[in-house]
Amino acid sequence: MKPVLVTVQSIQRDEDGQELKLELVSAGKYYCKQNVQYIVYEESEITGMAGVTTIIKLLPDSAVLLRRGTVRQRQVFRKGSSFKATYKMPFGEVMIHMKTYEMEIHLVEGIGTVRLGYDVTIEGIGTSYNQLTITVQEDNA
Repeated sequence: MKPVLVTVQSIQRDEDGQELKLELVSAGKYYCKQNVQYIVYEESEITGMAGVTTIIKLLPDSAVLLRRGTVRQRQVFRKGSSFKATYKMPFGEVMIHMKTYEMEIHLVEGIGTVRLGYDVTIEGIGTSYNQLTITVQEDNA
């Protein structure tokens, strides 16, 4: 495992065009196992998910985001594909539907960027377009 610094920049645009931008910087870990790359980091109060570990699993044709802790989630991203998932929170579960439009993975030995663009529809709430840029750097601390 290699210690890394993970920067997650998120832009959510709702149906009315309103944008919400968030940025999280967290110490994390990178490793590769059987040609699958993994990025692991802890969420924080900024994201509203303190106590949650996020694992990003990068495969040749898809990315899988796993969250464990007070929030449990599994999202699959594959360009041009739609997926359903359950988002489990302390106060209940929500069904989400996702369609991925953009997916670029540029990591060399754990350093680089992952870019995702996707729609999320949350049952009973609405749809938003999301852009996620994950930058992984060496942690020299």
